[in-house]
Amino acid sequence: MSLSEENVEMILKSIPGSKRAHEGVLIPIEDGMFHLRNISSIKDFEGILPEEMCFIEFCTKKEILRLRNIKGPHEYLLRLRANVIADSVRAVRVMAARRKDYEAKGKSWALSYFYHLKDHYHKSYIKLLSREKMKKVKGVPSGLAFIQEVNALRIKSLVGDVVIVSESLEKFYYFMTIAFYGEWLGFEIIDRTDALLIAIRIINGFEALDFDIDPRADLPREKERAIGSMVKRQMQFTFGHEYAHYLCNHIAYEEISLGIMRQDSFMNDLAKYNHNLEYEADYYALKNIENKKEDYREITQGAFSVLLYLHFIEKFRSLFGVKGFSVSNSHPSALYRIRNLSVNLGKQSHIGEADIFEMINVAEEMAQILQCWLEGQIDDLLTFYGSLYLHSYFKKPKVDRIDF
Repeated sequence: MSLSEENVEMILKSIPGSKRAHEGVLIPIEDGMFHLRNISSIKDFEGILPEEMCFIEFCTKKEILRLRNIKGPHEYLLRLRANVIADSVRAVRVMAARRKDYEAKGKSWALSYFYHLKDHYHKSYIKLLSREKMKKVKGVPSGLAFIQEVNALRIKSLVGDVVIVSESLEKFYYFMTIAFYGEWLGFEIIDRTDALLIAIRIINGFEALDFDIDPRADLPREKERAIGSMVKRQMQFTFGHEYAHYLCNHIAYEEISLGIMRQDSFMNDLAKYNHNLEYEADYYALKNIENKKEDYREITQGAFSVLLYLHFIEKFRSLFGVKGFSVSNSHPSALYRIRNLSVNLGKQSHIGEADIFEMINVAEEMAQILQCWLEGQIDDLLTFYGSLYLHSYFKKPKVDRIDF
């Protein structure tokens, strides 16, 4: 329960040095400030173990009890989501704000209920599959999680498979879309450069993942709608890629390496094996929906966009100090994936050689622009922890915990 105005005033008067925050009060302690945002009654904690207290602000009591006994993949997905939020103070703040907005609409909150709002990415893709394939993947718990690492993966657990995509990947796509398609969307080059900076910072873990409570831009509705449509297609391909692994019955690395020593020859064969699986998953993510012509065309564009973004990160990561993806050793280069996907799709591609050349050329141009822009900066914009904004679409930088 949020602190009442009466509670806030009492704390401000009784504790020297305390300050009013956007939510609650900042109380001085030896090593900094303690942020008191809300209070809870003893009744809220009845039946909750001490080690489970970290979940109380964003999980229902029923969900916390479910976490004690993981019976199936749905509970496993819930645990993944709950644990990554509990591990980050900022994630807890974001989820608390989401809960407040959710309940303000008269809805009964649960962490799972909230994430159902974001199920449209994978559910809209599943609807495009044949009835047989739809039936196979429909039972695989899927969705987003507040994971800082930019990634998407299918996890094989003892209680069943889950497909999970990080919210940071969704935001990475959002800002890369502004950077690479911004000219067509009507963005100035300074805002496209800002967007590219933010995307790189998301990859490196320096951009605060608090876009809900600290938006980086106030965009016109038509721009927001256009970006959202493109990101949706990129996310559909991302889920489709993971479902393709499932539908193609690709064997996970852990299953094919049982009892085998990690000799160089084996690892080379394993790399080739994994690369072929990735090429196949790229292809079947689209092949599986080719009968839905309009969606197929747009998701194909989304696929090449995703691979273009990955190509940019791979090619220029040393130039901008970008960390490698955790999957980079098991995945072929994005450029090879672009080439293979184009060849495998053939006339069904809708993306020709000229289009691919133009996409890669845009990546080169944006790298040059960003490099030149960074050379004139005093501060290292790529490595400080916090937030960057799109110059043309915000009024002034905000102070963490004071303004949001």
